[in-house]
Amino acid sequence: MLPIYKDFIKFLKDKECPIKLTEGYFWWDSCIIKCFCNNKIYKVARMWINDDASVKKWTIYKECPSGYLYDNTLFNILHDELECIDSWETTYKNNSAEILAKYNESIEQLQMAKEKYSNCKWVVGNSTGKDSMLTMYLIDKINKDYELIFNNTTMDNSDTYKMAKSINAEIITPKMSNGQNRSFYKMVKSHGTPSRHLRWCCDYFKEGGTQQYYKGQDNLMLVLGTRNEESSKRAAYDFEWKNTQWKNKTWSGLLPIKNWTELELWLFTIHNNIQINPKYKKGYSRVGCAIACPYYTKSTWILDEYWYKEMYNRWHRILEDDFISGEKWYRMNCTKKEYHSNWNGGLVRKHPTQEVLQEFMDYKGIDDIKIAKQYFDKGCYVCNNTKGNPTSINNKDVVAMNLKMLGRNIDKFMCKKCLMKNLNIDKEKWNELVEAFKQQECKLF
Repeated sequence: MLPIYKDFIKFLKDKECPIKLTEGYFWWDSCIIKCFCNNKIYKVARMWINDDASVKKWTIYKECPSGYLYDNTLFNILHDELECIDSWETTYKNNSAEILAKYNESIEQLQMAKEKYSNCKWVVGNSTGKDSMLTMYLIDKINKDYELIFNNTTMDNSDTYKMAKSINAEIITPKMSNGQNRSFYKMVKSHGTPSRHLRWCCDYFKEGGTQQYYKGQDNLMLVLGTRNEESSKRAAYDFEWKNTQWKNKTWSGLLPIKNWTELELWLFTIHNNIQINPKYKKGYSRVGCAIACPYYTKSTWILDEYWYKEMYNRWHRILEDDFISGEKWYRMNCTKKEYHSNWNGGLVRKHPTQEVLQEFMDYKGIDDIKIAKQYFDKGCYVCNNTKGNPTSINNKDVVAMNLKMLGRNIDKFMCKKCLMKNLNIDKEKWNELVEAFKQQECKLF
């Protein structure tokens, strides 16, 4: 649930939203516009998004708070009578008892921790997101003696960096072994684009950044804005929590808002005028790791292109280079265009289309479609993986070496390990041969 501010209303209007909206009344939830009436929530309209992150269509729900059936015109009449809809402040008052209980619970946990960990240095991690800002607001009530840090992912946008500076957070950037700052965009070249299956960036720029910054310091109390509602794994955390990735066993964690719901958090934030990251007002449900987080969805990408065009274009130039350099036609069974909407993980389809094959052939300079097909969907016929299935072959050099050394008409392939054993060569000789064939400009490589 995200309150719909006037900036986001502008975006929705530009995307031909059929509903007239006013700040202070409506909510956004998974591409659905909602509102409250007598503290009961209603769906108003939904935005559907195409695979290429463009708006496909809008759906207007046929149930309105006053009980009328309505079309666009009738809803505009309803809109002009906003007393039919609960405002954000009215919704806060309707839920104030539950919110006050959560507030008191959080304050109690902070007070208990302050007494229990009086010998610890307190560190508050603040991403400038809503959870972090509420956490800082609460801890200020009982303990102002803490260090405030912002983990620099090196890929956040100007709105987030400006806010980090406005709250006087120490911006910490992880270092490389030579002492230079790490850069996400540079690391993409060596680590590849992060995906839902391989998200290396958090290890370096979040958990890793904090551990590096406080290396050698004992007895830290890290206060974090983690909530149960965010995931089933986090729901199992207690108020006091130990991160298994922390190498220093004297560090402790405190999660004072773990039991707050997103709606409660927003209502409390709005009612108490807690500072809000401008990204939320533009329609974002999360504010960190601009553009490149693999867990963002197409509903975020459409916002990126609208609000942060320069960053969006830069990232998609990187994606295109990554696709070509990694020759991902056969690894994901998609075209370059499709990769821009599917870069964050997994196969696009089980088998390549004719368009995928042709684009790959044009890139490789292969004029035989039978040869081109050999690069796709390969498994080793000699050995199996731990699940008992043929070991997957998803490296172009391995496919090329099979074709080069065993013949272009083969129909059975071997993984690198089995092929080296078959050819009686070691890794050094393998690399030597691959490099030699590339120098000869063999089209298989």
